[in-house]
Amino acid sequence: MEFLIDIAQYLFMLIGMVCILISITQYSRRTSDISGAVMLFVKRIEMSVNEYKWYRTGISVLILGVAIKIIKLTLWG
Repeated sequence: MEFLIDIAQYLFMLIGMVCILISITQYSRRTSDISGAVMLFVKRIEMSVNEYKWYRTGISVLILGVAIKIIKLTLWG
């Protein structure tokens, strides 16, 4: 059981990071602004609907992975 939770945790975190990277890559290609991708984490930037969907999906899945990690550490130490 614990092994499956470990796999799910890492899988969710990996998928979340990949979705965020896809969003950043799409933004960089559209605007040709690499420094704007760094600003994504500091302030709001103009993102297209598709970029924003990838970004929000990535953040949501990443938070889910972190929540699984916290629950695992709480229940099984």
